[in-house]
Amino acid sequence: MEQVETKGKIDVVTIVVNNQPVKFTAKKVTGLEIKQAAIDQGVTTIALDFQLFKKEDGKDLEPIKDDQEVSLHDNERFRATAPDDNS
Repeated sequence: MEQVETKGKIDVVTIVVNNQPVKFTAKKVTGLEIKQAAIDQGVTTIALDFQLFKKEDGKDLEPIKDDQEVSLHDNERFRATAPDDNS
């Protein structure tokens, strides 16, 4: 992950994974990095083999692959579900 630094200040982006905040100092990360950061920051409802989805109001869930690069924005919402969960 490449950190974003502005005049000595590191920008922090906070997203939501499974209804819990996850902070990043990088604006572009992969799906796998999102899951790993969520686990590292105490999100207990996720594992690395879960499927990650981006949630947007009024739209279908967008699947995010482990190697897919994602540009993060504050308050973006993601959902991770077990591979056998069809909900």
